[in-house]
Amino acid sequence: MLLVCVGIAAPLMAIGSFSLWKEYRTLNSEAQRATTAQVATAARTLNYWLGAECDAIRSVAAIPAIQSINPDTTKKILASELQTQSGWIEVTLFNSEGFPQISTVEGAKASATSVAARLTVRQLIKQIVTTNKPQISNYTTSPMLGKPAILVGAPVAKEGRLSGVLVAAIQPKTVNNLFTGLGEQSGNNVTVVDRNYRVICRTIANDYFQGKDFSHAKTTLAAAKVDKGTVECVGIADKVKRAYAFERLWNGWVVDVGVPTDSIYGAAHDWLVIMAVLVSCAIGMSVLLALQSTAYFTRSISVLVREALSVGRGDFTKRVNVTAADELGLLARAFNEMAGRLEMDQEQKSMVEKLSEAIRHSLDLDEILNTTVRELGRALGASRVCLALIDNAGTPDVGDDELVFNHVWWDPARGGMALDHRSILITSNSVLRTILDQGAILSLDILDEGGPTPLFENSKTSPNDWRNIRSLIACPITTASGPIGLILVHQCDRLRVWMESELELVEAVTRHVALAMEHAHLYNRTKRLAEQEMLINHIVRSMRSSLDLDTILNTVTKELGIALKADRCQIAQPRKEGPLVVTHEFHQDQIGSGKGFSLYPDSLEFHPNMGNSNIGRNTLLGINLERLSAHPEYPDDSRPDNRDGDTLQEAPLAVITNVFNDSRTLPFKEFLDNCQAQSLIAAPLLNENRLVGVLIVHQCTSMKEWKPSEVQLVASIADQVAIAISHARLFAQVKHQAITDGLTGLYNHIYFKNRLAEEIRLSQRKSTSCSLLMIDLDKLKLINDRFGHPVGDAAIRQVSQILKTLLRSGDTAARYGGEEFAVILPETTLLEAALIADRLCTQIRNTPVPGLGRSTASIGAASYPKHASSLEDLVDKADKALYVAKNSGRDQVRIFEPEQLPVDFPSASTWTTGDRAMIEELNDKMKDIGQA
Repeated sequence: MLLVCVGIAAPLMAIGSFSLWKEYRTLNSEAQRATTAQVATAARTLNYWLGAECDAIRSVAAIPAIQSINPDTTKKILASELQTQSGWIEVTLFNSEGFPQISTVEGAKASATSVAARLTVRQLIKQIVTTNKPQISNYTTSPMLGKPAILVGAPVAKEGRLSGVLVAAIQPKTVNNLFTGLGEQSGNNVTVVDRNYRVICRTIANDYFQGKDFSHAKTTLAAAKVDKGTVECVGIADKVKRAYAFERLWNGWVVDVGVPTDSIYGAAHDWLVIMAVLVSCAIGMSVLLALQSTAYFTRSISVLVREALSVGRGDFTKRVNVTAADELGLLARAFNEMAGRLEMDQEQKSMVEKLSEAIRHSLDLDEILNTTVRELGRALGASRVCLALIDNAGTPDVGDDELVFNHVWWDPARGGMALDHRSILITSNSVLRTILDQGAILSLDILDEGGPTPLFENSKTSPNDWRNIRSLIACPITTASGPIGLILVHQCDRLRVWMESELELVEAVTRHVALAMEHAHLYNRTKRLAEQEMLINHIVRSMRSSLDLDTILNTVTKELGIALKADRCQIAQPRKEGPLVVTHEFHQDQIGSGKGFSLYPDSLEFHPNMGNSNIGRNTLLGINLERLSAHPEYPDDSRPDNRDGDTLQEAPLAVITNVFNDSRTLPFKEFLDNCQAQSLIAAPLLNENRLVGVLIVHQCTSMKEWKPSEVQLVASIADQVAIAISHARLFAQVKHQAITDGLTGLYNHIYFKNRLAEEIRLSQRKSTSCSLLMIDLDKLKLINDRFGHPVGDAAIRQVSQILKTLLRSGDTAARYGGEEFAVILPETTLLEAALIADRLCTQIRNTPVPGLGRSTASIGAASYPKHASSLEDLVDKADKALYVAKNSGRDQVRIFEPEQLPVDFPSASTWTTGDRAMIEELNDKMKDIGQA
């Protein structure tokens, strides 16, 4: 019946199809001619417009005022052209390097636009400079205003030399205006696409499409192969099927014109609808008759088809109930077996997916492994499932390796029970060793009831809780680094023949477990590295936030000790008490402090480059410090005993697990006994071929097997600490140089002013006196002229040495400038200051200068608050007193008096008894100070 119906409908379909084909061919030819003519017109229009814009910009660039780059005249001309040219929004004169010089946009900056726009401008300028012809850009943004635009530029040359490039920005809407009214009522569409496949204009929905990426349009893809042609397709956005014609312009732009196919194939569409209705009716009748015939002739097979479809939809509980003994019955039994197999596979797949989901959503390895044994046991209907990991006892010897069963699931209903013996020694002749070495799954279907388990070498080593196993599966867990464990499936209530699918399931689960363990190991390693990185970053931030070395080293020892859970963390540095003395330490509360302990019992000349004369002393816990830096006499690889790692960057560390049995600790036994150390890591702190200290981490309460990550952390911290010590010392040196005078070693003028201001504030707060001495070396210019500047410098240095020797510890001496010195005497009265000044004047007079002989100095004294109320006033008063001393014959001391009359220091004949006693007491103090 189906063939009859199809035979009736076939001629009708053939006649209608031929008519439609002829109609479509005719209309398609007309559409191609119409669209080709329209796109040619559009292309000529756009070519004319592009040429006009290039001529316009070339004409402006040829104006002499533009070529001379007269700012005022050029700006007026550009403004006038901007008003004249329709669609221009800005005109800018650039130099040949792409930097704007003159623009119609006031106060604009090229940096305000996007990076892509600036790159487009520079590329356009480069093309113009290369070709020396006008050029037009793709769709971009204007260089000054940042608005959508098309850039047209021309070279500006004067007397044959390129002086700049004139660039005009044209609104893309100007291009769209060229095609306004071109078939808009009939739905025709004109689109212009630039070389970067971005829409410059589109007569339909231009505001939306302008600037959009048009690289996926059919016309754009076709234009990439040929310069002109036609294509019929559905638009990428408006979803209207059109017949398109496209043509590529001289500058690489593509113009396409689209005409809706509805207006072309209207009559053909009507015929198509009629034919589709007739053919559908014929086919529908044919299908209906065929179905009725099939149901009539195949009623007995419908049950088989219906149940088979249920199995196909995934309902594996359905079974086909056909009892016939013929081929139909055989087919039904085959479907039933297939459904049973699929049901089992589905359950196993569900279990594997559940395990994978648990692995993805959990990083807790114990939880994953417990879930694995539970789900695997339920899926297999086993009595017990065990997962064991290899414990190598921390030694490379495989003879003491054990399987430890920390993950066990059992089903009491199937004869399963808990394991009392959760570890099995992996002997060299056991089945376990063979399974792990070969990496293959093993299944044992029949075992003697109550007999020894073949996992053990003999019955004596077989525990009772392992003797009730009747059948088992053993599958090794193997990673890239080798076997790491084993999965055992036990059947204790009955003998069982394991199917191939069950073995495949165990292998699949084992692979997931290996992957989960690798992920967990990677996670733990990443977490540990992240924690170490955070610790290093925290220590580095602490170092950067402070230049105080004590603060930095205290932070390092504390943070490192906490991170490693160490009992003691120390930093030892060279000190006068010994070559390496513990200067900074963090320790737990239950142990005593080791700060001040010396690694060596006696003082030694200790540094990495000592030479071979004292090589026994030039080692540190087994680290040969002589090999930490390259020898200068062998700057290259020509050194006879050159070895790898002979650089500072690869300095070795001392990692000691047991300090009592390690020979490297013998020279340091006294130090380690005092620190109560049992295990340690020691890292030398090296900077520029010098040992600046050592970082030591101790474990005092027990021995510890140091992990590689802990050793690496200590090494990383040691590198940072060495740099921090170097920076802190450099800062202290620079700070000292900034406040001292290079010739005398005294404080400089800046430090003197700051110190004097501070002492005046203290005097105000304490209501005490603060005196100031101004010292001037007499006739220094004459000394320099007669004996030379080196002798003059020696005289200045001698005065500074006398000041350092005679002044008290709280006094401050500074070189004020040239041959002038200033001395701040805090908490000193004017009479005490006069005595100190007289002593200084006498000492200078009585101390000969090498190459010169006798020299003298004049001293002026003033006191706060007696003579002055501010810093500047005090300096001025002391300076005036110095001026009086120099004008009164030099080599004398003067104190400031308001009248500024020459006042002699009181002679001994005028002193009262009280004055004599006070002066004698002051002289005694000065003698003690001088001796000190």
